[in-house]
Amino acid sequence: MGKGFLAFEDSRRVLEALDSLSYCSTSINTNIEILNLLYILQGYTERYSTLDAIDINRCSMHANIFKLGASNTYILHDDSTYTKIENSSLPLGIEEEINHTEIKLKDKDVVLFSSDGIFENIIDEQQLIDLIKNIKHEIPQKIAYAILEHTLSSKTKVKDDMSIIVLKIEEIK
Repeated sequence: MGKGFLAFEDSRRVLEALDSLSYCSTSINTNIEILNLLYILQGYTERYSTLDAIDINRCSMHANIFKLGASNTYILHDDSTYTKIENSSLPLGIEEEINHTEIKLKDKDVVLFSSDGIFENIIDEQQLIDLIKNIKHEIPQKIAYAILEHTLSSKTKVKDDMSIIVLKIEEIK
């Protein structure tokens, strides 16, 4: 959370720690619980880190989505419907319980993770959904650039950093 170099450094440390934990033979849920506990043990701080994580089993097409203080996640389905997963947790290190959402993904789903600078600046959510529906056949980089361009061209409500990750799901056949 935050802006500039300090926020970048905080994010980098969280991602490096989660990456290091991923080499253990534990689940992503356990790894996030360990990371959260490390933040709790560091004591009171005025800087917190948000986290978005997804664990996908491409054989069963089940995914667990972890949101700790992070912006909404959108999953656009091939049948033109979408699922919006809202954050229900505080950032890392504030509360002990880690919540996650389990969802069944489908072939050709498009999953969107972003910083709050993207989705909090969207004035008309349906307009964004329609944009993505029209370009979801494109490669993830083009989808990300189109969303970023859409956000920047609208009247921004909040000046904030803007990051977006677009995943296109392909079922193993």
